Amino acid sequence: QEVNDVLIADDNSKFVSCGSDKLIFQWDVTSGQVVRKFTGHERKVNALAFGPKEEILLSASHDKTVRIWDLRARGKGPIQVLTGAVDSVLCLMTHGDEIITGSVDGGLRSYDVRQGQLVTDQLQQPIGSISVSNDGQCLLVSTLDSHIHLLEHLDGSELTSYTGHTNKRVKVQSALDPTDSFIASGSEDGKLHFWELVEATPLAGA
Repeated sequence: QEVNDVLIADDNSKFVSCGSDKLIFQWDVTSGQVVRKFTGHERKVNALAFGPKEEILLSASHDKTVRIWDLRARGKGPIQVLTGAVDSVLCLMTHGDEIITGSVDGGLRSYDVRQGQLVTDQLQQPIGSISVSNDGQCLLVSTLDSHIHLLEHLDGSELTSYTGHTNKRVKVQSALDPTDSFIASGSEDGKLHFWELVEATPLAGA
């Protein structure tokens, strides 16, 4: 079975993997053994993210849900299931009490866990990557039409977009550098592409 995502703990003691078998495995690095298996998704699992203090695990699936698992409890089932997507959820991330997901349906969904609120921005194209700027003010979102969008985190309005790479078939990660000055992204042409943040000027690829 193909592995779709791997998530490594900050202390490197464990990692979590997911794939097309609908399962999530927690591994012990020292022994190389599976120490826990999470079941509940009805279709393949596309992406993983840790919650605060790495006590919570989140998983995004082709079954249109995000499931939340308590890594401290021994129960096998999720403690919460987030719905709202109408197609496969490809990526997700956490930011404080906020869970942000991207779906094939083009929906960029923000779940406020404490307030119980869901806000959806529609980008009209499948979303393969989400990251947040280091100051928390912007979201960087890659869509499968070879565009990367810089959005206001607060209201979802688009500040600028970046093109020049190729991303139409698979998830390709994009991110801001630690100074929030440049954008970096993979590409289906096998190259790394870079842009200046504000002017969206392409820089030399690698």
